[in-house]
Amino acid sequence: MAEEKEAMEKGEEEIPAKRPFLKYILLGGIVLVLGAGGYVGWDLFIKGKKSEDKKETRISKSSSKSKKKEVRMTYPLESFIVNLMDKSGIGKRYLKVRIILEIGDEEDKKMVERHTPQLTDTILLLLSSQLFNEINSMEGKLELKQALLSRINQVLGEGIVHRIYFTEFVVQ
Repeated sequence: MAEEKEAMEKGEEEIPAKRPFLKYILLGGIVLVLGAGGYVGWDLFIKGKKSEDKKETRISKSSSKSKKKEVRMTYPLESFIVNLMDKSGIGKRYLKVRIILEIGDEEDKKMVERHTPQLTDTILLLLSSQLFNEINSMEGKLELKQALLSRINQVLGEGIVHRIYFTEFVVQ
């Protein structure tokens, strides 16, 4: 009996020792199978949808950019020469500027052509009210562009002119 007790104790000890090791192996295998299945599912479904969305976005962006490029046109205005406002008493200063308007389409071009006298008047009044110190710096020129843009859009209607370009800017 003592031998049977010893055998049972050895058997009991061996069985519990094998079971936890077997549990870890099974648990590791299950984790690997679930991980591999999750990766395959993610790769096929979620990642595939994201790449399709990116392709659609690229196509729509390129088509919208090409539409915007096709629609925009420029309209050159005549050259303007004005006396700058003189408060310092140094002498007379002149500004010569050539402006190009970026407009939307042919209808906007016709609108600009119809309102050319009003635009010329508005631009001349604004340019002649400037001081040399105001337009001498880059910030001053940018502010002048914004002021011209807002005044021109007041005359024509909002959204007709999108940008203004100075192609010649001489102060003497």
